[in-house]
Amino acid sequence: MEEEVDLVIVGAGLYGISAAMIYHRLHPTARILLLEAAPQIGGPWAPHRIFPGLKSNNLWGTYQSPDYPMDKQKFGVKQGEHVPAEKMLEYLGAMIVENGLADFVRVDTKVEVVEQVEGGWKLLSKSTASGANESQLPFSIRTAKLILSTGLTNKPYMPEYSASPEFTPIVCHSNDFAQHYSNIVKPSSHTLIIGAGKSAWDVCYACATAPDSIATMLIRPSGNGPVWMSPSHVTPLKLWLEKLVFTRFFGFMSPCPWAESSGFEGWIRYLLHKTWLGRKIVKAFWQVLGDDVVELNKLNEHSETKKLRPWRGAFEIGNALSIHNYPTSFFNLVREGKIKIVIDEVEAFGDGKEILLKSGEKMEADAVVYATGWTHSGSIQFKPAGLEKDLGLAGLNPPTETEEIALIEKVERDLYTNFPFLKERDSSRLYHPDPTCRLTETADSGADQQPYRLYRFLVPQSDFARRSIGFAGALMTLGTAPCAYLQALWLAAYFEGKVPLPDTSTAASADLVKYEVYRDTQYCALRNAMGYGNQYPDLVFDSLPYFDLLMRDLGFEGKRKGKLLGVRRWGAECFSSYGPEDYVGLVDEWENRDKESGEGKKHV
Repeated sequence: MEEEVDLVIVGAGLYGISAAMIYHRLHPTARILLLEAAPQIGGPWAPHRIFPGLKSNNLWGTYQSPDYPMDKQKFGVKQGEHVPAEKMLEYLGAMIVENGLADFVRVDTKVEVVEQVEGGWKLLSKSTASGANESQLPFSIRTAKLILSTGLTNKPYMPEYSASPEFTPIVCHSNDFAQHYSNIVKPSSHTLIIGAGKSAWDVCYACATAPDSIATMLIRPSGNGPVWMSPSHVTPLKLWLEKLVFTRFFGFMSPCPWAESSGFEGWIRYLLHKTWLGRKIVKAFWQVLGDDVVELNKLNEHSETKKLRPWRGAFEIGNALSIHNYPTSFFNLVREGKIKIVIDEVEAFGDGKEILLKSGEKMEADAVVYATGWTHSGSIQFKPAGLEKDLGLAGLNPPTETEEIALIEKVERDLYTNFPFLKERDSSRLYHPDPTCRLTETADSGADQQPYRLYRFLVPQSDFARRSIGFAGALMTLGTAPCAYLQALWLAAYFEGKVPLPDTSTAASADLVKYEVYRDTQYCALRNAMGYGNQYPDLVFDSLPYFDLLMRDLGFEGKRKGKLLGVRRWGAECFSSYGPEDYVGLVDEWENRDKESGEGKKHV
C-alpha cells in the first residue's frame, strides 16, 4: 500500500520544523508529512543527544524563529544566558504544537531510498521503533514535493583502530555520549576524548567536572587542531561576538562573491578587496581579531593552554568558531590538570584499559569518546543510479569529467583574480606545535571531497523545470534560526513557481548558472582552511550577504535598518547587528502581497 501526500519533509530539527511551519501556513489544506528517524523530534536537541549541562552556543534571543520568539517567561530562560538544551527541545516542541503541525509529525520513520518518479518522488521507509520487527518490509510514500533537512550531523564518523578483544572501556561516538553519560561521567574516572571540535570540548568539560575525575583531549597532529573557542563577549569594549558577526562591517572584511557589488556596499568591498591598501586593512583586521581571542583566553600564559591555541589564523575560522558557554572556565580545568591536552594519535587499543599512541606513549582510560565528526555522505540511497550527481550532492568521489575539472579550475582562477587576498593570505597551520607540520597539508585536506553543488545552496539546477526538491540546512552558519526561516520561505515560493530562476533554455545560459553554482560553492571550499567548505557551504561571516540574496529573490529588501529622509541609514546598516528580529513578519508580507495580486492562500 502506498501513501500519497503533497509534501514530505525529512528531518525534524529546526530546519525541517521551520519548513513545515511556513508551508502549512501558506498551504493550510496541503497534506504534509514531517518524518524523523529518531524516537523524538529535535535533531541535535533530541532527548537521546542531550546531556546535563549541554547548552546552545547562542545567547537567548538569537536562536529563535523570527515569527515564533522564545518567550522568556513561558520557557523559563533569561536574557544573557546560553539556552539549556532541554529548553531548546521544549521550544521546538512548542513550535510544532502551536503552529498546528503535530498531526504531520511521524517519528521512528527512517527514509532509506529516495526515487525520482513521474510527477514527484517515491520514498521507501521503514519503522525504527524499538519494538519494530527487523524483517518488516519497507513502506512507500509518494509526494509531489520533497524537502530534505536531515542536517549535517546524522551519520557519525568512527575511525577504525586495531583493538584487543580484552579491551574493556566503554567506546562511543559523541553522538551517543548522552546515552552512556551515567556510565562515563562518574567520580574517580579518566575519559579519553578523541578530537578537538566543540563536541570534544563539551564532553571533556562534563567528564572533568565529575569529582576526582580527569579527561584527556587527544588532538591528532595531522588534523586542523583545536577550534577557536571565544568568550561570548570580545574586545576591551566587551562586545557581543554573536552580534558582531552579524554586522555588515564584519561582513565587509570577507571577500564574498555573492555579496552586493554595486552602490555603497560595492564601493566599500572594492576598496577592501581590490586595492593594496584595502587588503592590508583586511589582513590587520583578522590578525587583531585572532590576537584578541588568544589574549582573552590567556592561552599563552600556561604551557598546557598553549596547546589549545588554534593552529591557523582567524580568517580561516569558518564554523570552527565556538563560544565558551560553560559555567566555569574550561581553561582553568586545563591549568589545574583536570583536562590534559595530548597531541598524538591512537595506534591501538590494548588489553584491559590500555591505549597505545603512535608516539609510543601509553595511557589507561575508563571510557573512550570519539568526537570525530560526521561522514561526508548521508544515509539515504537515491535512485535511479547517478541521481546524486544530478542533484549536486556532496560525496567523496573526485571530479573525473574533463569539463567539470576545467570549470573548477576556472572558478578558482576567477576567485583568486577578483579577491587576491584569498591567494595572498597565509592559510598554513602556522601555530602548529610541531614546526615540521606547519606547511604540510592535513590528512583530510579534502582533495577527493566534492561539496554540495546547489543553486542558492538550496536546490539542484537539474530540478528547475520540475521545482520538486530542496535541501534545507545543507550548510553551516551561526545564524541558524533566521537562515532556517528564510530558506523555508524561499523553498515554499520556489515550489509555487514564484522565485524567479535564471534562464537555462540554451546551453550557454545553463552554463552561466552552473558557473555561478560552482563559483559560490568552490569559494566556500577555499575560504576557510579550518572550516567545512569542501563538504558543504560554510558561511559565518558571509551569512548576511546570503540572507540578502534570498531576500532579493523573494522580492524583499535585504537591508532592514530603514531610511532617513529617503536615504539609507548607512551608519546603522553597517554597525547595527542583524538577528531574527529583523525578519519578523516576512510570511505576513508574502501573504499580503499574494492577496493584493488576487492569489491568496493556496489550497492544494
